[in-house]
Amino acid sequence: MNSPASTVRPLNKDDLAPVADLFQRTFRDGTPASPALEAALRQTFIDHPFADADLPSHVFVNEAGKVSGFIGVNPARMTIGGREIRAAFASSMMVERPKENPLAGARLIRAFLSGPQDVSISETANATALGMWRKLGHDLIPAYSMNWLRVFRPGSTGIDILNRVHPAAKLLKPFGVLADRIASMGGSSSFGLETPSGKGPAFQDVGEEKLAEALMALAPAFPLAPVWNRQSLGWFLAQAREKSQFGQIVRRVAYGSDGAPVAAHVYYGRPGGIAWVLQSLARPERMEAMVDDMLHHAADAGCAAIRGAGQPWLTPFLLRKKALFLGRSFVVAQTKDREIREAIDNGKALITGLAGETWSPLIGERFT
Repeated sequence: MNSPASTVRPLNKDDLAPVADLFQRTFRDGTPASPALEAALRQTFIDHPFADADLPSHVFVNEAGKVSGFIGVNPARMTIGGREIRAAFASSMMVERPKENPLAGARLIRAFLSGPQDVSISETANATALGMWRKLGHDLIPAYSMNWLRVFRPGSTGIDILNRVHPAAKLLKPFGVLADRIASMGGSSSFGLETPSGKGPAFQDVGEEKLAEALMALAPAFPLAPVWNRQSLGWFLAQAREKSQFGQIVRRVAYGSDGAPVAAHVYYGRPGGIAWVLQSLARPERMEAMVDDMLHHAADAGCAAIRGAGQPWLTPFLLRKKALFLGRSFVVAQTKDREIREAIDNGKALITGLAGETWSPLIGERFT
């Protein structure tokens, strides 16, 4: 009797437990999945505020009937040229023993791309996933894939990076701090920040509600932008509240003389660690002031460095502030709509951070 063939099908609630176990083996330490992780998967891929039965996540089921692959799908509503469109973000793609199932990843991506969405996007593709996308004819988008890093304390930055690979490296933190002190005493300006002119708007720490108001006011400046309202953006911000890998969340907004928000940014950080930017938006004339506040606030808080995903509108300012650029995660997009394609290729699309998929607690939470 012939064995049943492997298949790709939509995710259902009974798949959450095996997907959680696969997540632990793929992205974490392989320990048994916690109930918190399973709950996060349900929230992200089933209870999403824009959940759409036509845009499900998918699992790969092998010949033995076991779930051994997964691609998460986050539906999104966006607007371009006055019309609302459907977007879908590919998230948390994983395949168990990919060498034994070399076509599983490609089949999952094809299932994702075959949906009715107007544009398909992956905001956090790693090198393996990017290779699968390229085989299907879709390459990375350079402007959005230029991840950046601004170092303040090189010794502590090096130890923090090493600690992510070898946890025992945390024992070396005092040596990183000592190296930073020596560098500071030497008068080196390679990692120092220029003093802001003081002519920019004043930033203030805010709560989720004020941040949401600012982001909703600033997003429409982009030709391709998310359709946010208080309920949906509030849900995304609540999901993004805790990311234990990255530290405490910081929300900052600046207002103009008329009381309207002119810039906003949100990042995670802890003293001695590398801060991570979730979202940053500003009016064109306030971009540099926002970058200055973001860098200085993180440095003053004791962070070793700060990093973020590629945001084309920030690149010129970050270059002038001595940021380094590297390929760490990649943005890929597929669409047949010429207007959408032009907005993305020209770097005029708000498709990352809270507008994408990195609000998810699956990115940055440990679930222990």
